[in-house]
Amino acid sequence: MVDSTQLYVLGGLAAALILASAAWSTLRKRLIAKETGFYDCDYLAQPRSDKAKIPGTVVICGASVGGLLTARVCHDHFERVIIVEAESWLDTDDARKVQSWTQENTRSRVMQYTSIQVNQAILYKAMSALYPNFDEECKASDIGVAPANYGPNFFGHVMKVPYSHNGGDLPKMFFASRQALETLTRRLTLTKEYPNIQQIIGTVTGYTANDKHPDRLGKVSLRTREGATIDLDATFVIDCTGPTQAGAKWIQRAGFNGDDFNALRSCYDQKGYYVTFQLYISPELGAKLPIPGGFENIGGTIVLCFPDTSRDHRFLAAVKAEGRSIQLCCGSWGVDDLPRTLKGVEEHARSIKVEKQSTEWFFDLLDMLTEAEDTVKVFPGKVGPCYWMHYEKAKNLPSNWIAIGDSISRINPLYGQGVSKAMLGALSLNTILHQNRTRAELPRNLVKRFFQSHAAKLAPLWQGTKYVDYAQSTTIPSEGESLDDGKFLRWYTKQIQILASKDAYAGAVLWRSLCMLDVASIDLLHPRLVFKVFWQALTGY
Repeated sequence: MVDSTQLYVLGGLAAALILASAAWSTLRKRLIAKETGFYDCDYLAQPRSDKAKIPGTVVICGASVGGLLTARVCHDHFERVIIVEAESWLDTDDARKVQSWTQENTRSRVMQYTSIQVNQAILYKAMSALYPNFDEECKASDIGVAPANYGPNFFGHVMKVPYSHNGGDLPKMFFASRQALETLTRRLTLTKEYPNIQQIIGTVTGYTANDKHPDRLGKVSLRTREGATIDLDATFVIDCTGPTQAGAKWIQRAGFNGDDFNALRSCYDQKGYYVTFQLYISPELGAKLPIPGGFENIGGTIVLCFPDTSRDHRFLAAVKAEGRSIQLCCGSWGVDDLPRTLKGVEEHARSIKVEKQSTEWFFDLLDMLTEAEDTVKVFPGKVGPCYWMHYEKAKNLPSNWIAIGDSISRINPLYGQGVSKAMLGALSLNTILHQNRTRAELPRNLVKRFFQSHAAKLAPLWQGTKYVDYAQSTTIPSEGESLDDGKFLRWYTKQIQILASKDAYAGAVLWRSLCMLDVASIDLLHPRLVFKVFWQALTGY
């Protein structure tokens, strides 16, 4: 028989477990809200009433994807939005083509315009909320929309896709090259559906402080394509100039020079290289390609092979892109030993160190792609150093100026998170404006709140990718840091990657992280997962 003392003990243990579970769930939800844009998507496309619109003009400096998404967000909150863009052809029909692969021009200021692009599920979630006709426009542009099954291969270990953890289905994602994504976003944003958004072709040359309110910017100066200089009155200014980070220079010249931006900037050089091959696939060739599920039916990802960075410096990806094309991407850290021919791609793929061979069919695919060799276009690229300007620590910023996208931070593009990172900035801004949607004025402490919110969302991306890059002996670390930093985290993550190929729970945790959806930093530390990781490390199972 069980006496009363034993019952009390069992009851206490049960209560403790229930309380611990509830505390974990509450903490996890708070971290998801803080570290991701998952819940922020719920506040998108909720426009203010005309009376509550913030008077004046938002001036966005730069019309790449980040600038366009930010303009769409601002449309719901401000009377007028102006995007200033330097490249003249972006004001033509060619920049909005439904069939982006037939464009006659290319971006001169966006290095990755012709490169392979990965779009996380969070990006689909946000863009489909911002643009009601998103799926239809994707279909018109031959952009695949499908369940978010990346099928990542971690040095031979193929991750289990967590259908069972998502009610038998997966959220959607879309598969588009950078060219197709930017062209689509421009066509969706610069339309009569959003009449208070205007694009001006010109080059921003500086800012001027507000005469009556010295804590604010008052004007944005630009030189038009005709050579004239004009000043735009600005209620709010957003820097989307990308890696040039021109906004930081302009606010200092406008008199906001109380911060040492060099001290606020974290930087390391991972010495990354990549090359993208693009091939046209005829219907006859497509019918023969040995792609699981078939070329015509595949959503987008063909192969996504991540290396064991403790042993290898090579990366490989292959995706189906718009216009009946396949894009192959070879990447490396430290040395540009990348191929420039299809034969070289096969050699690159075979040189990647794997613990077991799980994609032998891919080499048959490469052999067959030689039939399309006359259509090959090759786009090499070099990745600049990664950086993060910690504006959240600045003390003397204008009270009506923020930066978004690469104007704040660049993470290694080999991980394909750049556009999603820009979207996180747009989401942070929208949530703050939404919380103040009944008042026709800029929210108090908008700049401080934005940079703090955005920094919390950037931190997991920055730390996670940086510590992977630190596995390479050729990486130059940030000042005051060592390549040994993050060593245990790299080991722990590797164990999860292996475990995810045979354990559905580990696969679900890793999948959420790759999708950038409802993932919290503590998910990797759940006792259930920790136990599985160390059990595998000790036993091999």
